Amino acid sequence: MTTQTGIRNGTGAALRDLGDTEFEQLYQCDRFTASVISSRFRYIMEHVCSQLITYAFSPQIRESTDISAAVTGPPSLNHAMPAVAQTIPLFFGSIPDAVRIALEEYGLDRIVAGDVIMVNDPYRVGTHLNDVCFIRPVFSAGELVGAVTIRAHMLDWGGRTIGGFEVTKTDLYEDGLVLPPTLLYSAGKPVKPTFSLILDNTRLGPIVLPDIQTIHTSLELGAGLLLETLEKYGLPAYLGGIRYACDAAAETMRNALERLPDGIYEGEERLDSDGLSDDAEHVVRVRINKRGGRAEFDLSGSSPATNSAINCSWLDAKTAVAIALKYLIDPKSPFTSASLRDVDVLLPADSIINPSPPHCCMFYWEPVLAIINATFSAINGVLGEYAVAPDSWGGTIHFASGVTTGGTPWFSSAGATVTPAGPWGATRDGDADSSQLMMILNLLDGGTEQGEADNPVVVLRRDYVPDTAGAGKHRSGSASVTDSLWLTPAEHRISTFHVKRPPGNGGVYGGRPGSLAGGWLWDPATSPLAQQPAILPLTMSSPIYSEATPLMGVVNPQTHELDPDGEYRFLLTPVAASANTMIRFVCNGAGGWGDALERDPLRVLHDVRDEYVTIDGAARDYGVVVTGDPIRDPEGLAVDESATRALRTSRATSTSTSTSGT
Repeated sequence: MTTQTGIRNGTGAALRDLGDTEFEQLYQCDRFTASVISSRFRYIMEHVCSQLITYAFSPQIRESTDISAAVTGPPSLNHAMPAVAQTIPLFFGSIPDAVRIALEEYGLDRIVAGDVIMVNDPYRVGTHLNDVCFIRPVFSAGELVGAVTIRAHMLDWGGRTIGGFEVTKTDLYEDGLVLPPTLLYSAGKPVKPTFSLILDNTRLGPIVLPDIQTIHTSLELGAGLLLETLEKYGLPAYLGGIRYACDAAAETMRNALERLPDGIYEGEERLDSDGLSDDAEHVVRVRINKRGGRAEFDLSGSSPATNSAINCSWLDAKTAVAIALKYLIDPKSPFTSASLRDVDVLLPADSIINPSPPHCCMFYWEPVLAIINATFSAINGVLGEYAVAPDSWGGTIHFASGVTTGGTPWFSSAGATVTPAGPWGATRDGDADSSQLMMILNLLDGGTEQGEADNPVVVLRRDYVPDTAGAGKHRSGSASVTDSLWLTPAEHRISTFHVKRPPGNGGVYGGRPGSLAGGWLWDPATSPLAQQPAILPLTMSSPIYSEATPLMGVVNPQTHELDPDGEYRFLLTPVAASANTMIRFVCNGAGGWGDALERDPLRVLHDVRDEYVTIDGAARDYGVVVTGDPIRDPEGLAVDESATRALRTSRATSTSTSTSGT
């Protein structure tokens, strides 16, 4: 698969080296105007998303902002995408192809002003069925000059499971409502049969319907702003602005590739399970052949497609390559459809990262994360101090369902309210943040209040866990814990697929990996602890785990504490639990950057004061001896400088001896 999109700057010169006359001949406007237009494209998309978020009904959009929006050009520019909203990176790579595929399949000659085309087939437009693309073509003087597209997660889109998040779904037929390019609005008027089709398949019509109507008005806003741009600057400059934005993005990526040494780089990442069996690991392998300003990503060694919902289409494999390269080597320029103009991606047929219909792709982000982390493993070693430590992977999905005391079925939409958000990895610039979800997401946390209001749950604790960050001169963020109390009997379902090993090989440039994830359930029917619910201790080593049911993680078979040498536990089937059941989830840590023995002792002291690190952890992980009581007198803590020098010298000598011995 080649990822070239748009029209290349044919002069061979860098954009900044073009003379004024040459620039105007190439882009039909001056340099300043081209910059203003390309910036305006991005402004329009952010404005569209802001309106949708403000007026949406679904908490997935209103609270979590699980959406994106993009501007694409006319067919003469191959529907090039000069701007995409900075919401969900997971949608970056698929939207421009989605628009082109959908409009061409529907028929460019059939489209009129005011039409909205809807499509969600992952084999046409990527991601999964709940992420529906709404495409509004834009006309000026009767000519198709582009399109405004919103991609938004619909709360329920039919299928065997409410909400859709069921990993054991084996094909698209039980996944939900699959739509080819379908007319939703015709010349601004709703197409009633299409709306009937949607409402006949979703369980949550009172939320989905107003969301679609809000999306329509947001598309109208974007189309109007795009036409304002055309009226102010004219069609030639508008088209030139699209081409300039794409050429600029392609140039920064090309320059970044040229700075990377030529060579072959290889990496791999494994998924713990396919959701159907706890011993069926799947691997994604990447072989990067980099020459000059071009690169080829060959994923031919990757596993075959799974028989579960853990697959991603070719469009999402492209997105994964884009995200990895933007993080690692080209982080400063905006993403466009031309960012991968000089990158080719080779995908094996019928694989986990390029399945054939009717394989299900509901959990598409898992293979995407595997591609990203395999790329981190492949490239980080050559980046030296500019290496970027991987994040925590994240992605734990918890759903609960039951019946209220009045006999009404309920389904948990608590989402991130009861599962912790993970930390990011450290870089040469400093420590990383905690509780940030995955790097592929730019979602917001809807908050505890919204989750508790909509579900029979009380959140007991949301906190950082000490000594879980990847140690280094700059540490990662800390792992997070979420404890919840479920007030009614329920079935609980857990899906998480990377708890056996650190993502992306963990730390970089001498940094260390963070801790690994786990989950436990205390049912009053079997646990004395749950019979008198209390706040659980904030530690990963405690007798409380022995009476819990492990839900996920690698645990000691007797104590049920996390243990890298223990047994892998994965919940293959839902677990039925009584009222007042308590559940704890702890996410993975992330990777540190640099040698932990070089971390400023004062920063370690501050970490102990702020409870990111314990006194024992300061000595064990950083070679820093801290004295005092961080609980009763946090400002009275002090570094024992002489003991710290002695401990670090001993550690350095031990490491040097060990290295020379090997």
